Amino acid sequence: MIKRIFFFIFILLFISVVYYFFFQNKRKNNNIEIVQKEKILDSTLNTKRIYVDYLFPAFNKNQVVNHTKYTFSYSEKDEQAEWVAYKLFKNSVNNSIKRKDNFREDLNVKTGSSTLKDYKNSGYDRGHLAPAKSMSFNDITMSESFYMSNMSPQKPSFNRGVWKKLEEEVRSWIPLSDSLYVVTGPVLKNPLERIGENHVTVPRYYYKSILRFKNKELFGIGFLLKNEKSNNSITSFTVSIDSIEKLTGLDFFHQLDITTQNQVESNSNVELFLQK
Repeated sequence: MIKRIFFFIFILLFISVVYYFFFQNKRKNNNIEIVQKEKILDSTLNTKRIYVDYLFPAFNKNQVVNHTKYTFSYSEKDEQAEWVAYKLFKNSVNNSIKRKDNFREDLNVKTGSSTLKDYKNSGYDRGHLAPAKSMSFNDITMSESFYMSNMSPQKPSFNRGVWKKLEEEVRSWIPLSDSLYVVTGPVLKNPLERIGENHVTVPRYYYKSILRFKNKELFGIGFLLKNEKSNNSITSFTVSIDSIEKLTGLDFFHQLDITTQNQVESNSNVELFLQK
């Protein structure tokens, strides 16, 4: 009887020891995984800190949200970003990262972003402001480009046509530059209409204000496009950044010195923009 009791005690102790070491090893592996994820996240955040933060447009009362590779200012009354800013380097675009259309609400927007329901049966595309391809640095940055806060209602013929062509044109300038800084968004004044439960503004126009860094020099150009189909060449939409500021009320590169600011914001010539 006593032997049997000792046997059962031994079995219980053995099981306890095995369970303890198994649990500890599992917890250790989980901790390693968490640390690895934190290191990956930290590395992406460090990458983001390289960006030229002072070139953001002048802030107003709207919430400014930072994602890994882009930053935006959210207009709650229009349920979309008034501007989205990002920088492109030679390693920004990774062709091995595949597009995954995981459109979803952005919980980082305190007042709540637009939703998938707002666009359903509206006849408008969920048009990217920071392009998915330009955000293909890694899986995280690609995924973040599908937040609804990065979407704006665009006519399908516009989104899949001239807007897409302009995005591709901008990416074609990456090898010609040390880096590119893009501020893009909708013109929210005088909208076409509003859609969905959240009354999302449908813009009439979209813009891009672009700075090009090359050999320690700075070049600027703007684009203004109507939210409609067009077969015109991309260069036909060039405007000065100054003119976009007047139209939107935004102050894009206000922290540049006044001489440089006047120079880059007054140009509307692509050839001058791409010189050197």
